[in-house]
Amino acid sequence: MDFKDPDNSASQNRKDYITIQTGAENKASSPSLLKGLCHIFMMIGSIITFIRNTVFNIIFILLIIAIFALVGLVNTVSDKGSEVIAELSGKSTHEIEQIEPVLCFDLNGPIYEYPLPDDDYSKLSRSLDEKLNNRRINDILSIEKALKAALNEDGIKEIYLNLTECKTTFPVAERIYNAVREYKEKKPDTKITAFAESYGASAYRIATAADRIVIDPLGGFDFKGFASSNLYLKDLLDRFRVEPLVFKAGEFKSAVEIFTQNRMSDGVKKEYQHIFDSLWKLYKNSLNARDHASSALTAVFDNPERFLSELDRFRGSEAELLKNMGLVDEINSQLNLEYAYSKDYGFENNMLNPNMTDYQDLADTVNTFETKSITKKNKKSGSENVVTDGRSEIAVMYGIGEIKDFSEHPTEFTPDNIASQVEKILEDKNIKGVIFYINSPGGSVTASEKIRNLIQKLKETRDIPVYVSMNSLCASGAYWISTACDKLYATPTTITGSIGVFSLGLGLHDLLNEYGISQDGVETSELARTAIAVRMPESQRRMNTLEVEGIYENFISLVKNSRTALKNTDYRIFAEGKVFLCQDAISLKLIDKSKDLYGVFEDMKAIVKQDDNNEIKLVHLSSDVGNRANIFKSLFIKTAYGVIADEYVKNILNLLDNSSLVRENKPKLMAIGAIKEVTL
Repeated sequence: MDFKDPDNSASQNRKDYITIQTGAENKASSPSLLKGLCHIFMMIGSIITFIRNTVFNIIFILLIIAIFALVGLVNTVSDKGSEVIAELSGKSTHEIEQIEPVLCFDLNGPIYEYPLPDDDYSKLSRSLDEKLNNRRINDILSIEKALKAALNEDGIKEIYLNLTECKTTFPVAERIYNAVREYKEKKPDTKITAFAESYGASAYRIATAADRIVIDPLGGFDFKGFASSNLYLKDLLDRFRVEPLVFKAGEFKSAVEIFTQNRMSDGVKKEYQHIFDSLWKLYKNSLNARDHASSALTAVFDNPERFLSELDRFRGSEAELLKNMGLVDEINSQLNLEYAYSKDYGFENNMLNPNMTDYQDLADTVNTFETKSITKKNKKSGSENVVTDGRSEIAVMYGIGEIKDFSEHPTEFTPDNIASQVEKILEDKNIKGVIFYINSPGGSVTASEKIRNLIQKLKETRDIPVYVSMNSLCASGAYWISTACDKLYATPTTITGSIGVFSLGLGLHDLLNEYGISQDGVETSELARTAIAVRMPESQRRMNTLEVEGIYENFISLVKNSRTALKNTDYRIFAEGKVFLCQDAISLKLIDKSKDLYGVFEDMKAIVKQDDNNEIKLVHLSSDVGNRANIFKSLFIKTAYGVIADEYVKNILNLLDNSSLVRENKPKLMAIGAIKEVTL
């Protein structure tokens, strides 16, 4: 409301508004106090304005400098980025001048199954991650390449496997074990030592390929068997008056049980107990290269009382217990072990830094396996025409992790990322067959169907075989995709199946009503209602149920049409959300054979080979994220390192990444297994 004096002019009104006095006019101190407060506020405002102007002026100046620097140096960004990465990681961008007598595999960190992007931006991000988090970023292909390359290096006298904090899936551990054993068979004089502060199951599997297994005096085994458990939320949701909205098809779709039960259902428990008992048995049998390892694990870890009794006998030292059981050969610290390497083979700077060749440096010098980066095709000019050179290739494309509708990360399992790999295959006439390497618990139904259609179009367009190589997991939506392929292979420890569909949401109406929030409005039909503070209408519940059941029937039809042996089989035997290990899946005809990636490659070679003199090469498809490393990222790589602290560099890279991310909408319909990963 405005309070105006109609007898005063506009100027007088303005003057009245500016000069405001309260209290009696004869108090002389009031104007002085007001003046003082005004001066203080004006001073604060001036300081804030100065800071704001200074900051924005600095940003403007930096932007101008960046533009001029970009104009003059845009052609050398990539080379400079490589130098930055080399400086950061301590590695040379050129070939190794001298191979040291010790080849070091520092596998402390994650081991990725797919080829890592090799653009400068990705390399810098990985180098910073390694440096700041004190871990290595490893990939299985580089490990295999380095061991292949080492066969041609007579100067290598020892191989050192550092397996501390090495955790990966069992199929990956098995591949590393096989690669080490293959090297040892061809170079039996090379001494191979494995060390870990404590051994995980996968790390110990790799270690059994070594001549000597060393453990830290304070170490032990991080595993005493295999287990799987969930937290169940039913009582918590009831307490907060939250209703789980679950629409599922498949009796054993255990992924939703955590919302609807207080415990694992008897059917699911029986199913999972069988799987983990079988996995444990397979694991122990895999250790047969080391005498009595399997029986020692059975005797001690399968009997808790005996384990505790034996541990007490060695005064709580699990390392001493393991050595007495013959599971390890030597108890020693990493410091002493590497100090011995310094005495035997020399050192750099001091005895704590023995002369070693890092396996990644060796892998970078060879092209034992070919990796093809995938770049975006220029749609206007149709550039990047493929030249066929007469070679025959079998390409491996990768689907790793949960299946999502959208993601900006090139290694995520999304339709866009799979499409980029399919496009490469369509363009390259050298590719005569495709192996789809999958390790996934499933995910979005819509994304799974899009990827399945991509595989079908690939087969129709190129008329080449497409085989699936299932690894740790190929469940639910991942199996949905597999139905488009010609043959399905799995490793002995693969978990597959989980053929079922569900839709999940949370009804918050009771909770919101309790705190005074209500919902009302108009609608032409209750099917159009967005139920937030009101209960979901029965018509919508029925609609969701019918939708899930329809997709489930479609899923079963896809399986039966692709697996002719299941045409007349009762779907309840292989579907209903049940999960199976490899051998059980073979018995049910859900998969064809038990072989790893290279076994699948050998089978496909026999199909596509037409000329005995024509060598067939295995190539791995990797996404090129160079298009994401835009002009500002490239410039940042060129100028930031050495000026800004590593922690801030990493934060800025993450900010640049996240600024372009598309917000992912949670898919309504899910085909995903309850077991999300199997990392040992």
